[in-house]
Amino acid sequence: MIKLRESALLVVDVQQGFTTLCPRELPVPGGLEIVPNVNRLLSLDWARIDASVDWHPRDHRSFFGQKDNFYPPHCVIGTPGADFVPGLDTHRFHAIWRKGYQRDFEAYAVTAQHPGMFALYRDAKLTAVVVCGIATNICCFFAARDFRKAGFRVLLVEDASAGIDVPAAGLFQAKAREEGVSLGIEYVNADFLV
Repeated sequence: MIKLRESALLVVDVQQGFTTLCPRELPVPGGLEIVPNVNRLLSLDWARIDASVDWHPRDHRSFFGQKDNFYPPHCVIGTPGADFVPGLDTHRFHAIWRKGYQRDFEAYAVTAQHPGMFALYRDAKLTAVVVCGIATNICCFFAARDFRKAGFRVLLVEDASAGIDVPAAGLFQAKAREEGVSLGIEYVNADFLV
């Protein structure tokens, strides 16, 4: 079990640019379908609820035609793709952390751009971080990995997350899960918490 009042929920990048609402961006299979389970988690009495969002400039290094050339432009500042998915209970968020807003800084993990989150959570006497969102094996995984390496108990909620393999970037769902398990990340379903 997990003590909600000693735990944070981190909702990662549940944005339109990662769903079929913006098909020219980076639609992740199942991106819209996770919303009911994310909302189930949001309804719980967590000590803290944070959200992260990709907040990219138009010429971000990861976009096609730029330095890394991995992804189509997505979640660009000021576009619908950067907005949260309709129906997500965003009123429950205590804070929204933007990442990827520097052209030459990748920041898959919110913690890469906001390393102060570790101290913030420790000061709040939080011992566990529950992660869900998009994409399971990329931004969710990198944030979960960082929190685990910082000493937190970390649970990744698989049925409140959606993943996608990106061979060009060497990012695979099975590989991320294997590494996560080896680090002690607990892979659970929403029913485990609800």
